[in-house]
Amino acid sequence: MAHFFHHHHHHREEHGSSAGGRSSPRTVRVYTKADPNYSLSIRDGGVILAPNDPDDPYQHWYKDMRHGTRVKDEEGFPGFALVNSVTGEAIKHSLGAQNPVRLVPYNPDYLDESVLWAESNDTGKGYRCIRMVNNIRLNFDAFHGDKDHGGVRDGTTVVLWEWLKGDNQRWKIEPQSSDPPPPTNYAGGRPPQRTVRILTKAGPDYSLTVRDGRVVLAPTDPNDDYQRWYKDMRYGTEVKDEEGFPSFALVNKVTGEAIKHSIGATNPIRLVPYNPEYLDESVLWSESNDTGEGYRCIRMVNNIRLNFDAFHGDKDHGGVRDGTTIVLWEWLKGDNQRWKIVPY
Repeated sequence: MAHFFHHHHHHREEHGSSAGGRSSPRTVRVYTKADPNYSLSIRDGGVILAPNDPDDPYQHWYKDMRHGTRVKDEEGFPGFALVNSVTGEAIKHSLGAQNPVRLVPYNPDYLDESVLWAESNDTGKGYRCIRMVNNIRLNFDAFHGDKDHGGVRDGTTVVLWEWLKGDNQRWKIEPQSSDPPPPTNYAGGRPPQRTVRILTKAGPDYSLTVRDGRVVLAPTDPNDDYQRWYKDMRYGTEVKDEEGFPSFALVNKVTGEAIKHSIGATNPIRLVPYNPEYLDESVLWSESNDTGEGYRCIRMVNNIRLNFDAFHGDKDHGGVRDGTTIVLWEWLKGDNQRWKIVPY
C-alpha cells in the first residue's frame, strides 16, 4: 500500500478529472434498487448503506474517470474510481467473492486496478451492476439487502458477489443534489484526543494551518478549524528517532491529511490522506529536547537533522507573516526552527 503515500494533494479539489484546477468536480450519490432511500457511506472504516442524507459529506463520492480511456472491462466499459469526499479513500476490491469491499487512500496519479470499477449495461430503469474492472463476474451487492433477507437497513455492508439478478445488485451513480458540507472529522472516525495548535518561537501569534493544499502559518484564530491538528502517537512505542524520542503524526482536523516529509532539504513539507492503520514513516515526526522556554525542534523521525523551518521566518528575513511556508532545514538554531505543540 506504500505507493498511496507518494503523492500529496488537497483532496477536496483534486479528486476528479480536473485535478489541479480550482473547481471541484460534482460529487455523486451511490444507491441500490433494493432501497433507493439509502446511500453509500463510510462508517467505522467500512463501506455501508445509510439513510440518504445530502448533508452527510460521507455520502458524497467522486467518480474519477481519469483512467477510463486506458483501462476498460472485458465488455469495453471504462474503469473509474469511487473516492469519498471526506476521507479521500477509494473503494477497493474485496479479498475474493462474498467479502466486503475495502477502503484505501487514493493516489490519483498511480494506476491501481484494484480500485477501479466498471458499470454494466442498463439492467432496467437505469440501474446497472458495479463490478470489478478486471473481473466483471463480481458485483457490488448490498449484503442480505434483498427482500428474502429483510431488505436494506442502516449499516448494510457492501460485498462482492456473482450476478444473481437481485435488486440489491443493481445500482445508480447520480450527481448529488448539493455540494458536500465541510467535513467535521478526520478519516476513519473521530479520534478521542484533544486537538493541538502548532506555533513557532519566531512568531507565537501564528499557527500552523492548511491553505490551498499547503502547510503554512496564519494569524492564530481559535475559530479556524484548519489550525487544529491531532497529534497521533499510536506508533510512538514502535517507531522512535535515533535519540529515542517517540514518533507521532500530525493530522489536520478538517482535511484528515497528515504532514509528510518534504522531498529533501529546503523543500516544503507536504500533505497526504492519513491512514491510521498503515505504518508509513514518511508521515512520522519527533520532537527534540527542550531548546529553551519549552520550544523544541520537530524533525523527521528517520532523519533528525532535518527540522521544521518557518521559511524566511527569522528576523534577518523579515519574520513570520501570513502564508509563511514550512520547509525542512538543517539545524541553524533559529527561532523559526523552534516549535511548541500545545492543547487547543
